[in-house]
Order: sequence, then C-alpha cells, then structure tokens
Amino acid sequence: MEAKKLVPLEEYLHTDYSPDCDYVDGEIVERNVGEFDHANLQTEIALYLRSRYRKNGFVVVVEQRVQVSPTRFRVPDVCVTAAEFVEQIFRHPPFLVIEILSPEDRASVLQKRVADYLGFGVATSG
Repeated sequence: MEAKKLVPLEEYLHTDYSPDCDYVDGEIVERNVGEFDHANLQTEIALYLRSRYRKNGFVVVVEQRVQVSPTRFRVPDVCVTAAEFVEQIFRHPPFLVIEILSPEDRASVLQKRVADYLGFGVATSG
C-alpha cells in the first residue's frame, strides 16, 4: 500500500486544481466529475434552484469550496446559501448541499461527505 502524501493547508488553499479537489486532514481527495451526464445534471439543478431561490435572498453556486472543519474542505456539486453568508470559501453552513453521484462513487465515501456536511450544520444534504 502506497503512503499518502499530506499537503499543508496553505498549499491546498493556494493551488488551483482542475477540477477542484476536497481536502481531508491533509490529503487531497479527487472528486468524480467531468462527464456529460454529471455536468448536465449539475447545470440543470443549479439553474432550476437559482430561478426559484434568487428572489428570496439565496445564492446558488456550483463547485464552491466549503470549510466543514478546520482541516476539511469539501467541494459539493451545488450549494444554496443565504446571500449574507457568501464568502470566497464558505465558512458558514449552506442551506442546501447537493452531491451528484457518478457510477464510480461508493456509498462509504458518500457517507463520509454527508457526515462532514451534517456535522458542519448543513440542514439538508445528499
């Protein structure tokens, strides 16, 4: 088994990953993105939510870094947050977090992501 390379938090915050990656306790964790079905669904969901929530003071964004703990950053597919909590990196729990599953995603990995969101105070995730 290969040893995991740990990356300092400041390096993660000042590095552009394409696509963006999660940061979990010093480890860079790739996300499943980049295929048409995933991208298309992400776009449709974001457009649908934006058209309904914008007038109520909410902001809908895709692939936004969310700091769920001091050593963990997640990058959900879609986030909905109150306009007053918009930051370059969300450090307040969004109202809604959406993760779009890819065929390669595993339940155990998704459970860890959801646990991070719920532990951070996101009321709705999945």
